[in-house]
Amino acid sequence: MSDFPKFPENIRPNSTILVAPLDWGLGHSTRCIPIIRHLIQRYNANILVAADGPQKAIIQESYPGVKFVKPPDFQVKYHKNRAVTIVKMVISVTRLLKLIRAERAWISDLVSRQQVDYIISDNRYGMHHDNIPSYFICHQLLVKTPFGLQADRIVQRRLYKFISNFTACLVPDYQDEPSLAGELSHPQNPPAVPVYYIGPLSRIMPVGTSGNLQLLVILSGPEPQRTIFETMILEQWTARPGRSMVMVRGLPEQDPKSSFPYNKAVPNAEIFGHLPTEKLSGLIANAEIVLCRSGYSSIMDLVPIGKNCFMVPTPGQIEQEYLADFLSADGRIRTCRQDKFQLSEVLGLQAQNRI
Repeated sequence: MSDFPKFPENIRPNSTILVAPLDWGLGHSTRCIPIIRHLIQRYNANILVAADGPQKAIIQESYPGVKFVKPPDFQVKYHKNRAVTIVKMVISVTRLLKLIRAERAWISDLVSRQQVDYIISDNRYGMHHDNIPSYFICHQLLVKTPFGLQADRIVQRRLYKFISNFTACLVPDYQDEPSLAGELSHPQNPPAVPVYYIGPLSRIMPVGTSGNLQLLVILSGPEPQRTIFETMILEQWTARPGRSMVMVRGLPEQDPKSSFPYNKAVPNAEIFGHLPTEKLSGLIANAEIVLCRSGYSSIMDLVPIGKNCFMVPTPGQIEQEYLADFLSADGRIRTCRQDKFQLSEVLGLQAQNRI
């Protein structure tokens, strides 16, 4: 993680800082871990995290001593069909506006009950306060829609109005090329508030490599698409197993044995519901290829270190589809759509890369 080169230097030591990640998958929470680390190490901050459920579990694992408060829930759910998912996301805009209002009311109530000196919101547009310095973390200053450039601009203008309520916007990407998010993080027209590029945020730790794991699968994202993709991978691996696979299911709150729906033996494989950062970092270092979603947190973890990745975007999530196409265009990752996914192709690409 970068050392926040533009982060305000006048933060008071021992201040109470509210960190509020969006509850949309685990990525927003995992990328808050290096932020929390920085705030504690540099400012000796007292951290208050607005998170619950699996988001709380994954942060609490790294920082068991921080305090948590339960924020309003967004609870994104996807459909099995990509087109239906897109329609549901459009319909959910009204619900998003209600959530933003609920977040503002929640913040006002929280501040009335306890001291909060600073707010850091990861993609929660309502998590700000008029009397408290509030910083918005977002890599998506241009939101891709399925309806073309005109619709993209309309959504952008609306979101910029929300961002204008913050003190500044912190973008977890490189300011210069090679960008990780392309025009999403480098739009032609930035928001009116100060915008600072702070570099990628990753909780993955540098460890030694041995390259003895053929395939590492890291699952993430909302249901039912997480389970659909998981089942697809397991069925194809079982039918034609490779040398070695580790699958991390992305379920930090669940017992991997009691919640595992696949009832066949999976040869040459280890399967975990979740792994702590140190263990996951070692597996990433030792894997010949990593198979995962093209979520931005996974991109920040893997692409800067030059990992050999095959990324499959979540169907209906236009941002992930754009990122996968953008990064594959210059060969930084390999990708395909989920309905075209073949594990043999992933393993075949891995073999070619060794030649």
